[in-house]
Amino acid sequence: MVTGGIELIFGLHRDSLGTAVLLGMGGVTAELFKDTTTKLLPASAPLSHEEALTMLQSRKTWPLLDGYRGQPRADVDATVSALAALSRMAAQLGERLIEAEINPVFVLRAGESVLAADGVAVIGPL
Repeated sequence: MVTGGIELIFGLHRDSLGTAVLLGMGGVTAELFKDTTTKLLPASAPLSHEEALTMLQSRKTWPLLDGYRGQPRADVDATVSALAALSRMAAQLGERLIEAEINPVFVLRAGESVLAADGVAVIGPL
């Protein structure tokens, strides 16, 4: 069991319009607060570090990750790297990856990384 950390949700969905990556507040509050953002990825191109960071900073959750009211700063670099890695996986798998979700992703204190507690992927035929 994971204690502490800030819970986020990562997701991917591919359809005829392309691949969209989702980021937002996760865990049991994902549906309650609906604090998510979605970005349509260019064909076969993953998110850059800067794009992933911009997505993260655009959420209401951002102050909690950035050390709100004297709390320790969360591992933003690991979070951005994990989201970018998920988008690289989508680019590598191509049309085979239909959708994926990781929820919750526990973002631990700076230097302590992130931990994916649950995830699912739908893979199509070759």
